[in-house]
Amino acid sequence: MSRPAGFFAATRAGKKKVTASLDPAAHKQLKGLAVEKDGTTEALLTEAINDLFKKYGKPEIAPRKL
Repeated sequence: MSRPAGFFAATRAGKKKVTASLDPAAHKQLKGLAVEKDGTTEALLTEAINDLFKKYGKPEIAPRKL
């Protein structure tokens, strides 16, 4: 069964995507860390974004993914 055009997960409604190009070794390490922490790369990236906000004195407003 194929998804209809314009399909998106309800959990992503109202969200914006951010992308980054990573070296293959960094990508592999990120995925490995997600497995190690029994989580997702999205959760790790959200954590990292909140850490960046905190570093620069901004509110940590990216929702935490467990």
